[in-house]
This record gives sequence, structure tokens and C-alpha cells, in this order.
Amino acid sequence: MDGDGRPQAACTGLDTQIFFARPSELDQPPNKGERSALAVCAVCPAAVRAVCLERDLAQSEITRINGVFGGVRQEERREMYRTRQQARSGGVA
Repeated sequence: MDGDGRPQAACTGLDTQIFFARPSELDQPPNKGERSALAVCAVCPAAVRAVCLERDLAQSEITRINGVFGGVRQEERREMYRTRQQARSGGVA
């Protein structure tokens, strides 16, 4: 997060390692580490969460990084990214 949203971000000042827990599978509930990160994101302003998530989705190499961004788990973001890419390519996978 940059100067546009960082001061309001719930994660400001926290150890960022909290957001990089071992990811769970898409069809599984969040694991303990993910739940901790999701709890922080849950109290973050929606506009700040949206910026955080959008930054991740805009960069495919970041989407491959384990962790929680914008209140969304890694496997969920990967699905969102794939859906976006398919929409941009006219539905061709």
C-alpha cells in the first residue's frame, strides 16, 4: 500500500509475515494463519482492501505469492485472476 491508503490500512505497523501463512486449498476453510490475516483485513476500510487486492490482481507474478491480499486468500485470488484473463481474451483459456 502506498501513501494513498497505507495510513488507513489495518495492517500498518504489523509484521507482514502474518499475511504469508502456508495457503490452504480453495475447497478448504482458511487455516489458522490465513484466519489471522483475514481478521486484520476484515477491519480494514473497504476502499483500502480494494486497492490492495487490485494491486495483486494486476500483477500475475504477485498473484503467485502465498498470502492474503485485500482480504482474499491466495487460491481465491488465483481464481479471480484466471477469470479476468479469460474475460479479457474473450473466454478462451
